[in-house]
Amino acid sequence: MTTQEVRPLDLNPVARRLEEDLLARWRDLLRSTAFIGGPEVTRFEENFARFLDAKGCVGVANGTDAIVVALKALNLQPGDVVLVPAFTFFATAEAVCWAGGVPRIVDVEPATLNINVAEAERLYTPEVRGIIGVHLFGMPCDLRALTDLCDRKGLWLIEDAAQAHGARFEGQRVGTFGDFATWSFYPSKNLGCFGDGGAVTGMDPERLDRLRSLANHGRTAHYQHGEVGTNSRLDALQAAVLNLRLETLEEDNRRRVEIADRYRRQLAGVGDIGFLAVPKGRDSVYHQFTIRSTRRDDLRSFLDQRGIGTGVYYPIPLHLQPALVGIVDDSARPVAERASEDVLSLPIYAELSDDAVDRVCAEIEFFFD
Repeated sequence: MTTQEVRPLDLNPVARRLEEDLLARWRDLLRSTAFIGGPEVTRFEENFARFLDAKGCVGVANGTDAIVVALKALNLQPGDVVLVPAFTFFATAEAVCWAGGVPRIVDVEPATLNINVAEAERLYTPEVRGIIGVHLFGMPCDLRALTDLCDRKGLWLIEDAAQAHGARFEGQRVGTFGDFATWSFYPSKNLGCFGDGGAVTGMDPERLDRLRSLANHGRTAHYQHGEVGTNSRLDALQAAVLNLRLETLEEDNRRRVEIADRYRRQLAGVGDIGFLAVPKGRDSVYHQFTIRSTRRDDLRSFLDQRGIGTGVYYPIPLHLQPALVGIVDDSARPVAERASEDVLSLPIYAELSDDAVDRVCAEIEFFFD
């Protein structure tokens, strides 16, 4: 058995795979000097919208900006309340605050760790304007229940799809259910660039046009600004990376599913390991493969000593984040709090070999023996 290090993520293989084609595209950009906007950005926006079967796509600077600009385009006003899940990356709530709103933290489902829609309805008050549903770890949240709740209460829905490029709900790509969907192309994502990047997709062209204006200083014509916006644009160098990576996204996602299935087969019944559920009609793209164990910290330390990298996403639920003290209600969200104590994400990326997966599983079995 090899003792080679197994990283939780290794970008070297994809960088080597893209190097020749990417350098050719970057040389073209250097010659044309089309660094802001231009053909590469337009091509990516069109290609990604077509991939999702969305009506349009607006490239922005990063995933956090995507949420902020989407909130602004939905006319979020100071003091408006937005329901967000307790178990997600900080940016989901941070963007609400940055846009002038107030996040209200909703506990998550025990089986999937996605937003608990029944709990969201319980926390609804007339001050609530919308919901941000996160597709955690690449698994779609319950979009049928969320869209029904939004329809009944007159709320808008943003899909935070930063971890779910290519995932499907009942056969339809995520990113096409809400008023907007927001995307991150951080390098670790299933569809990642080699720097920062983000996008917003949607099904309403007029809303997308307004969002594009807001992301470009509220500009309506050259040196004419119809409203106060911001400066958040996807640059052409990163768009070139995304155009190349989008070509293999389906294949890369299939490989992630294969790896996840291999982990499930080999780790079934090992120790107290539990898996997140895969509800019928939901197709995850496994941005992370996350197990649960009451011995999480000891297991993680053991694997680290054996040269196997892991991650904990997320060790602090949103309602307990220091930055949100005094902004959100910090009363117990027991499902999210328990998850923060027992989740562990194992190595997963498209280029990970079966041998590496088998080694991870063997080491975990050894730990529990």
